[in-house]
Amino acid sequence: MEIKKNNTTKKWLIGCGIGCGVVIILVVFLVVGGVIFVKNMANSFEESEDILNDLTEKYGEIEDYCPSPSGFIESGRMEAFVKIRELVKPLADELKKSIDFLSAEGDGRKGENKREKESAGIFKKIREGVGLFPKIAEFLKERNQVLLEVGMGIGEYYYIYTMAYYCWLDKPLTDGLPININKDSDFDYQYWEDEETIEIRQDLAVRRLHNMILPMLKNQYSGLLENSDLDISEDWKNALEREIKLMERNRYRLVWQDGLPEEIQASLEPYRDCLESGYISSINSIEFMIEPK
Repeated sequence: MEIKKNNTTKKWLIGCGIGCGVVIILVVFLVVGGVIFVKNMANSFEESEDILNDLTEKYGEIEDYCPSPSGFIESGRMEAFVKIRELVKPLADELKKSIDFLSAEGDGRKGENKREKESAGIFKKIREGVGLFPKIAEFLKERNQVLLEVGMGIGEYYYIYTMAYYCWLDKPLTDGLPININKDSDFDYQYWEDEETIEIRQDLAVRRLHNMILPMLKNQYSGLLENSDLDISEDWKNALEREIKLMERNRYRLVWQDGLPEEIQASLEPYRDCLESGYISSINSIEFMIEPK
């Protein structure tokens, strides 16, 4: 059972990163043996995964989602997405405060007073760092619970999020926490500050989205072919077919990176202000802590 909890925690920490204060607390906890902390953290993430399992049972896996064959995102689905963002915003704001505090630099004062301030700041960051992972777990649990209540699968949520923020509003894929926790090794902390590592993070983010979105586009195209009686423009059909082929040839291609089709843009435009105000760069990477199987 303990092994299962540890694996669950690692899976939920994919793509997650933290500020220097949390690195300190994690080092301390590794040295002194923070077994209880890890166990509680695993329990928190297991609750999130239980709700995710309910979502998956109801709506299928992430890559099972099929966008509308017409290319348009129905207004009802956009309103559901905006509602979800509004309902989780209080928790998202709390999480943002913690991340911003942990990522902040010192106040720049000199001398002994500066050292005292830095020492006090380290302990504050340690205290804040202890509570960060439970806040992440609580945010994900709440978001997934809201998805269930509003009636939206995680695949559809990721599809609209991608179309709105990455493809339309040009939000950076690398937005999020400044340190990555690598799932492929035990607690491998990687700083994301220099140009080379930011490029690596960009590539990883594109690959993840590629793995999520390409199957959705294929589902969409299949639905288009199966519903030949629908009034669908030839331009849209050709654009979708071309995008699928381009993504199949290039695993580092961001979906619709040459520009969104007008069908998708027209669906998003009425919600521009809500989408802009609902975006929180600090927790962007946390949003995508679930990967397709």
